[in-house]
Amino acid sequence: MRTPYNLPSFYKGQLVVLAPALPSARYWGWRRVNQAEYQAWRDSDESKGMDDAGESKLPPRDTHITLVLDRPYEVVRGRVSASYSYGKRTGCMELQCYVTGERFYVERELFKSL
Repeated sequence: MRTPYNLPSFYKGQLVVLAPALPSARYWGWRRVNQAEYQAWRDSDESKGMDDAGESKLPPRDTHITLVLDRPYEVVRGRVSASYSYGKRTGCMELQCYVTGERFYVERELFKSL
């Protein structure tokens, strides 16, 4: 799938805010699961047994971060082809939250610059 050419451009160090199409909807970003989260899943009951198709359960690769309206985020990388689950997603950027310090990926079309 090709990335549309009308996506906004963002640069490292720039501040951006969420520009939602629907203010009442929930928007989220994602990041890779770290080793501690992976181990916690491995030790939990959710990892045991089989799924509905009789196959062993796959570990989660990503965790989701809920985005907050009117909160500024700093751009770490403005153009990224980010891994998502077991595939790849184009048209993304990497952000860092000032409040939590977490780095995560989002779709560029959801944001506008300050």
